[in-house]
Amino acid sequence: MWPGSSYFLYFCFLGFFLGAPLHGWTQNLVSESDSLAEPPKKANQVQVTSGYFEKKPEFPEAVIYSRDANGPVHIVHDGVDMWCNQALVYFKENFVKAFGDVLVQQGDTIEMRSAYGEYNGNTSLAFAAGAVMLKEPTSSLEADTLYFDRVKQQAYYRSGGTVRDTSSVLTSQVGKLYTENKKYEFSGSVVIENPEYTVHAPRLDFYSESGLAYLYGDSRIESPSSTIYCERGYYNTRSNRGHFVKNSRVDYNQRILFGDSIYFDRALGYASASNNIKLIDSTNKMVVRGHYAEVFKDKDSVYITNRAVAISVQEQDSIYIHADTLRVTGPPKMRV
Repeated sequence: MWPGSSYFLYFCFLGFFLGAPLHGWTQNLVSESDSLAEPPKKANQVQVTSGYFEKKPEFPEAVIYSRDANGPVHIVHDGVDMWCNQALVYFKENFVKAFGDVLVQQGDTIEMRSAYGEYNGNTSLAFAAGAVMLKEPTSSLEADTLYFDRVKQQAYYRSGGTVRDTSSVLTSQVGKLYTENKKYEFSGSVVIENPEYTVHAPRLDFYSESGLAYLYGDSRIESPSSTIYCERGYYNTRSNRGHFVKNSRVDYNQRILFGDSIYFDRALGYASASNNIKLIDSTNKMVVRGHYAEVFKDKDSVYITNRAVAISVQEQDSIYIHADTLRVTGPPKMRV
């Protein structure tokens, strides 16, 4: 028999039916039984375990896999699973384009859903677009487009995104998730919305397990009872405690507290400040300076020590009071 004639007859017979989908076909991309879809065997080759396939002239380099009666197309690669309604698989490039109800799952830690997706088996880089939702154990991320680098275990977006955890909703223009240490890096109009307060910052790092938010640049935390300003600091979104440095201040309804370093506890209505303290009491036209202060908002009490001085404006005169310790307390108009 002429060498290779059996293979020649096989391909002639297959070519006669080419273009008709092979329904119900379950196929590994590197399976030797599938001559139509067989790529050169690679150790790192993506694999398809379900769906039927067809070839079309408009996609000469791809095999088209589609959902069948048994369920969606299932693609696997090096610990990641991808499901979709239809996929274009490029054997030579080790590359997949996925369409419709795309789900990418990495073990029990990462789940990413989208309308469209791409996956490169050589670089382990995934791309998702269209109503993207990425979930990890402690938070979820929504974006129009999202990149996921499996080698670095990082996901990032550049055109706006929203992160939700147990207590807050965070939005930003640019964001990056480090999946191994549950850390987010946000930049560009960063906002945290919480039922009790709102945070604004040009740049912010957020740890989804602890709820810690680290603020960088001109930042503020607004609530009905107070507003905090700083250029650097952190705030715990779970315990509602924070520490702020570099041009930090706390604005209450009738007082403004400045200090190089300010500790704040929202639940206790308490703030303490150290170094270069200035307290402005607008109601009583008073300024108090020192190097350590404590404010008890609910008790309407302020305690200042360490070279404390109070400057009170009465009519057209200013009265200076120097002491080791000064305390301002009592209802408005009756403080001593």
